[in-house]
Amino acid sequence: MMDPHASDRRFGVFSLATLQLALPLEALREVVPLSALSVLPCAASCVIGGIDLRGVLVPVVDLRVVIGLPATGSEPSSVVIMIFEGRLLGLLASGVVGVFECPGGGWSPMVSRNAEGVIFGGGFRRPDDGTMVSVLSPVGLAGLRDVPMVENSGRDLSQAAVRGEQGDELIADSYLMLVRTGSVPMALASESVHTTILHPEILNSPLTGGWCLGIIEHAGIKVPAVDLLALCGLGEIANPWLTQAFLIQYPQGLVAFMVDQIMDVVRADAQGLVPIPPGTLPGDALFSGALPMDSLPGVAAGDDLQAGYFLMLDAGRLTRHRDLSGLGRMNTPVEGRGDVSRQHSGGDPRLLAERCQVLTYDLGFEVATPIDQIAEILPQAEESGIVFGPGSRAAGLVVSRGRAIPTFCLSALMGLSGAERSPTASVLVVETETGCVGFNVARLMTIDEAPLNRPDAPGVGRTPLPALPEGNGARWSPAMVGSGTAERMLSVLDLKHLAHTLCG
Repeated sequence: MMDPHASDRRFGVFSLATLQLALPLEALREVVPLSALSVLPCAASCVIGGIDLRGVLVPVVDLRVVIGLPATGSEPSSVVIMIFEGRLLGLLASGVVGVFECPGGGWSPMVSRNAEGVIFGGGFRRPDDGTMVSVLSPVGLAGLRDVPMVENSGRDLSQAAVRGEQGDELIADSYLMLVRTGSVPMALASESVHTTILHPEILNSPLTGGWCLGIIEHAGIKVPAVDLLALCGLGEIANPWLTQAFLIQYPQGLVAFMVDQIMDVVRADAQGLVPIPPGTLPGDALFSGALPMDSLPGVAAGDDLQAGYFLMLDAGRLTRHRDLSGLGRMNTPVEGRGDVSRQHSGGDPRLLAERCQVLTYDLGFEVATPIDQIAEILPQAEESGIVFGPGSRAAGLVVSRGRAIPTFCLSALMGLSGAERSPTASVLVVETETGCVGFNVARLMTIDEAPLNRPDAPGVGRTPLPALPEGNGARWSPAMVGSGTAERMLSVLDLKHLAHTLCG
């Protein structure tokens, strides 16, 4: 049962399918990216596996199964870790919305006389946009039949949180996205990021001016593009045409933040955050402090990181920024797009389908692979250790997180000359029943959208696709990828099938 004074409390709000759910802040331990799940012997169908949380196997519950909700909407990408009476439980989430306070008198209690355990304690309307949030009951979740919880062997949340000047909380041992814009390294909580785009095209727009560079097109809509360096009062981005972007979801729409480089996503200890004296930076209201390099294990100082620290962007202040929220209202559909899936299907109801995200990369020409086939993307080191000779089945070996991963040069497997190595050279890791396989690619290009069900042949009048090699287990299909002026016909390579062939 929820506290009758719930209107005085703060809640961490997250999304799942079409729902906005929340936990009392004291029951929300942290949010982590959804990674590979371990199988758990459990009678409860809602327990979809366990996630490794720094050596502790935490059961993960899909609440859609508990409440009978269809698996629609955004694909789950995060796990919300709940703590109750010293035990942990993971809750599947599509994304994190933020921290909200229930307005005075706005609490709506929920009761059920027939349920064995009530998982909802009440609800309230968000003060910013009036949408309804359903608050979960930690007591009810802990009482779900046959659902196990694990003892918390880590630090207590009250010891692992850092509070900003306005009461915003940064959870220690959270995941941060590291970016560089100009010579300034910055960090942002990764759960605040809607998506990233590696090489967006900036188009002129009536919005262009000041720190708004124009618009980019994403998923059939025009999204305002902001120069992050200029927004923070630290200069201007040197070449807007050679940028990368991360998108943040505002209540009324998306805003894209342009940077020179999206560097990495890393686990960090926010307890190392150093306050910045007021007035030091022109836009210091957007920062919560400076994070020294020793708080970022595995991140080495280099020519691009001479400062020895990252400026920590305050996600709460960024999402509450009045002008940025106003830009979020400026999302408009790309002219002539209409129903994206219908256009791509040619009106065939069998192909009116969901769309999926694809990663595109360079094999001498742009190639796409569904991103859900890729378990992990590892940077390809300049000197990647031992390179095996021609008598070896694999080209090399990568050791990551306790796994030995055989790697293959993807262009060589395909009999292609490939592309020149770039700073985004990566190893695409694909999981199979017998282990992992890595595919070396010379350049990552973008994350985009394509139909989940692809046609068997390219559309009439489209640019012809290059001749594709069929050997070595390669399985290809054509697809219309992207939106608006960035829409193009690409060859989609089934890396999952290729990995199974190599392991067979």
